[in-house]
Amino acid sequence: MAHWCATEARFRNHLKKIRKDDAAKLIPLENMLVRIAQQDVVYRRYLVPDHRSYVPDFGVYIKVQGANGDVEYRSLSRQLVLFCVERRKAWRMLQSKAGIENKQYKAQRSILADVDAGKISREELFARAEELLTERVKGMSSPTATSHGPRPAATAPAAAVRVPAANQPASQPPAAAS
Repeated sequence: MAHWCATEARFRNHLKKIRKDDAAKLIPLENMLVRIAQQDVVYRRYLVPDHRSYVPDFGVYIKVQGANGDVEYRSLSRQLVLFCVERRKAWRMLQSKAGIENKQYKAQRSILADVDAGKISREELFARAEELLTERVKGMSSPTATSHGPRPAATAPAAAVRVPAANQPASQPPAAAS
């Protein structure tokens, strides 16, 4: 989402061009998206500096392709990061309505539950969020979770039950149409 926003002039106030060495001090968007859930946005935990989901304003970055093909770095406003979280929620909802099980969602929920329970330290989450997510997704062995193929066809409805007309006894077949 943020990469698309980098191509749109209307989002120019939400992206700032930065140098590579400045980006090293910021949080990659992919890492931030593992740390924050929609509930953190609803309950405004992203504003609490000590919470795992804290989003610093212009403290998150992405890599984009520059005009000459080189990699450029952009820092993102807090609002744009939250927009990415909201759009991810919408995408996951569409997948759910289509009957697709999103393994990344389940993996993220289990990682955040472990962090909140103290099983995974915040420091480990901050350092290895994407790696933890990848490990959890690979650990899920449900074959139906990745099946995006065609669904089986619905079975044919049972033969229609014949209902006799009001003026005809149930034991007589219906009169032929003339």
